Amino acid sequence: MKNDYKSVYRDIYGKIRFTIIFRILAFSVIILAYILANFKNIVRYSASVYLFIASAILLTSIYYAILIYLKKKENYRFLIYFAFVQLLADFIFISFIVLFNGGINDKFIFLYYLLILISGFIFLKTGVMISGIASAIAIGLSADLQYYFDIGYHSYFFYNPDKLLFITSTNILGVLIFSWLLYRFSGELGMLSDTIVERDEFIKNSQNFNRELFNSFSQGIIVLDEGYSVIFLNAAAAGMLNLNSLEVDFKHKSGILHKFNVKITDIFENFPTDLLEIKETYSENYPKRFELNHKNMVLGFGMTKLETAGHRIGRYILLFRDITYIKQLELESKINEGLTTAGKLAGWLAHEIRNPLSAINTSIYVLSSENMDCKEGDYARLMGIISTEVRKLDNLVNDFLGFVKIKSKTIGGNVNFEKINVFLFLEESASRYAFNSIKIHNSVGKDAEIFSEKSRIGQIFANIIQNAAQSIERKAPRVKNGKRETGIIRFGSKKIKNGPDKNYISISVSDNGEGMDDFTRKNAFKPLFTTKENGFGLGLSIVHSITESLGGEASIISRAGRGTLIRINIPS
Repeated sequence: MKNDYKSVYRDIYGKIRFTIIFRILAFSVIILAYILANFKNIVRYSASVYLFIASAILLTSIYYAILIYLKKKENYRFLIYFAFVQLLADFIFISFIVLFNGGINDKFIFLYYLLILISGFIFLKTGVMISGIASAIAIGLSADLQYYFDIGYHSYFFYNPDKLLFITSTNILGVLIFSWLLYRFSGELGMLSDTIVERDEFIKNSQNFNRELFNSFSQGIIVLDEGYSVIFLNAAAAGMLNLNSLEVDFKHKSGILHKFNVKITDIFENFPTDLLEIKETYSENYPKRFELNHKNMVLGFGMTKLETAGHRIGRYILLFRDITYIKQLELESKINEGLTTAGKLAGWLAHEIRNPLSAINTSIYVLSSENMDCKEGDYARLMGIISTEVRKLDNLVNDFLGFVKIKSKTIGGNVNFEKINVFLFLEESASRYAFNSIKIHNSVGKDAEIFSEKSRIGQIFANIIQNAAQSIERKAPRVKNGKRETGIIRFGSKKIKNGPDKNYISISVSDNGEGMDDFTRKNAFKPLFTTKENGFGLGLSIVHSITESLGGEASIISRAGRGTLIRINIPS
């Protein structure tokens, strides 16, 4: 309610101030017109002209001083009284000018029309009605005073009363018609004025709300035009970047559109301006995200582009925030993750190395036993065990996480390569595991052979088969057609070609276990990625690393709840 009162007060104050200014301008025009009309006799009327000018200036000064005083008081009722007093003074002043300067036959009769117009401007319908009736009465009284008293053209109208009646009727009718027309349209003007005031107030409130809204964001906002100049920023951006050093009034202009005459490169010396280039030949992907080091801070940016056609105010919107603390946390997290990984690797290596060391230890003990009657065959067998286990440890060190990828061996360049019957090899590999309620279906061709390193191939399929068995065991028991579904691991193979001189054997191992979702499938070959509670995330990463080191390829097809198929392509 208080805001409405202030709005009405400002409205009437603005109208009165405009009227005061308009009055002095109107008087100036009237005086100039009078001087031009009576140029030959100007000396005769010079005293009256000077008096008129002095009176107008004095009256205007008094009016304006009173208006300033009332503005300080902020009393709406006094302001209304002051407006009525002005109009009343104008009415008396105009009546004296008309009466003593030729009467109703004088050219100054139009001042009544001007008075009605000003009254309508300030008080709308009420002002038009009052000033119109008062002007008509004043014209009638002027006619009576001219006819019955020796005022103005008394003698002329005394002998020509019909002309006096005609002029009087014409002037009164003109004033009333003008008042009626203005009265009719003043209502619509009032509605239009109220609408304009309401819309202006709405725009102001919206601007204030938008400014407060943008300035309340903790995230920095900068808008650039097509020339990369700053045309908008919020308080967070000005404060975060400490822009006062640029000697631009960012503090009081934040949150509103303003031409700051500062380019983005003036704020950030290392800003990637190539990201702002508009490529017309292809469609750019927005928003773009990047990081920027600025005054011991790391700022994370998100940039989007306005595509509005026509009269575009801005072109690019930059959203940013200080991510220095987040970067520190990420660094600490990586350090902690590295320590955790080192612990996992230590546990895994201890587990994997223990068995080969145990076999080597036992063989050495037997060979060095004084009580053993070591035959030549037993000696060779024990030495073979030691050699095999040492080779396993060597491969384990090179391949344990896939960090070191061994280049493919050539047939003539490595004595460890040999022909491997895939069917028999997978049969032997599966027989090493004691599966509970899991069946093995070996559909590999019995003549399928590869030329590769047996121990590494063994590592590949040992990890795959073990993962398949664990996946089946983790899957909840499923009953199908009244019977519990049996876990199945299937082996398959086919010959493929990849170029004129490259022949491969594609070996597949599938299961009907719990399967993988898309995220797990995409990350399954990554080192240390695991979904198992006590897993190390190393098995499939080793499979992938060894396969690539042998010149092959590894891929996964899986569906959650249905099972997994891993395909290994090995050069034949």
